[in-house]
Amino acid sequence: MEKIKPEKALEMLRKKGVDISLEQAAQVLELLRKFANIMVSQYLERQRRG
Repeated sequence: MEKIKPEKALEMLRKKGVDISLEQAAQVLELLRKFANIMVSQYLERQRRG
């Protein structure tokens, strides 16, 4: 799966009225990726435990 680039995130956020810098958009994406990894890890761990 292709990762969303900060430029695309910035465009998407601006369309929703969120005015942030490119650097901030990159930080938001990094945080969201970390959250996603945690959630997937937790899900897989629950599945493994049955």
